[in-house]
Amino acid sequence: MWTATKRLADGRTVYYAYAYRGGPLIAKGAGANTDAARADLERILALPETMAKFAAAKEVQVIRPAPSVAYVEGLVIAFLKSPEFGKLKPVTQKEYRRYLDAFRAEFGDWRAALFEDPRTAQDLAEWRDAAGGARTGDLRIAVVSRLFGWARSRGLTTARPTDALERIHKADRSDMIWTPDELAALLKASPAPLRLAIRLAVETGLRKGDLIALPWSAVSDLSIRWRTSKRGKDTVIPVTPALRELLAEIPRKSPVILTSSTGRPWTSTGLDTAFGRAREKAKIEDLRWHDLRGTAVTRLAATRLTLRDIARIIGWSEARVEGIMARYVSADALAAEMLTRMSGERETQTAHKPHE
Repeated sequence: MWTATKRLADGRTVYYAYAYRGGPLIAKGAGANTDAARADLERILALPETMAKFAAAKEVQVIRPAPSVAYVEGLVIAFLKSPEFGKLKPVTQKEYRRYLDAFRAEFGDWRAALFEDPRTAQDLAEWRDAAGGARTGDLRIAVVSRLFGWARSRGLTTARPTDALERIHKADRSDMIWTPDELAALLKASPAPLRLAIRLAVETGLRKGDLIALPWSAVSDLSIRWRTSKRGKDTVIPVTPALRELLAEIPRKSPVILTSSTGRPWTSTGLDTAFGRAREKAKIEDLRWHDLRGTAVTRLAATRLTLRDIARIIGWSEARVEGIMARYVSADALAAEMLTRMSGERETQTAHKPHE
């Protein structure tokens, strides 16, 4: 049985009882307030004629069977209930649901077997292109690819409908950083809690998700030790003088280092919103939060850390770190780092050279 209440214009409350959600109305009770309306409804429900009406409605209730996995709608529902989907992070599940809902709305009544026909790639391409942006379109296809990959692993289909579709969003942001002037403009446009978050991102190179989850317990006098969420690996970040000074400025309002203006830990959405407003106020369009990691590389390059050390902290390849250093760090500094590394290699080779 499913119930609902309604307040009438004269101030009275009416309590409705339905056989089931979406089913027929069985009875209703009214009273001066909610308690009185509920009592009246319970009195009516106890009447033999009302009980017979409820039993008759339940007998003819149409129970919709679960959609068959032979169709896209059933395939999507089965995937959303699968252990594989359950293992995804909540934020990833939310994104998957959004794109899968769009896929189901467009193709829900299609048989999954239709996607074994390569000609359906055109239909998928048109659906992708209608997403309103290249990146969103590519994300749609990526999620559908994951759906069919799961379905193939369960033996539900052999279709590979996304294989023929190329990515249309190919922006390479691997060498993007916030320059000192851009960073200064962003910080000027940011409220105090956001400024601390931005500065900590620049000094540590941590991804946004790790940054907002970072606890004070991860900080020691010499380092920050943290297991990153994306790769699940431990990273050790040295506490440089600049980082030590920043940590001393941050008020300890929570077990988590960074807090918003409410005094509570940042949420990913909250940080994105605040950052977007500050970036708009600073009139900066082409740079994103993720690009602060490239800026962190240039900060770490100013220390005596090697390419390997910086790559390990940021979680990038040495080649990618070296590319940013070559573009944004002074040639003399980069050459000095290379010479130091080469000198160390020569010393190692000499130490292992057999004596004549």
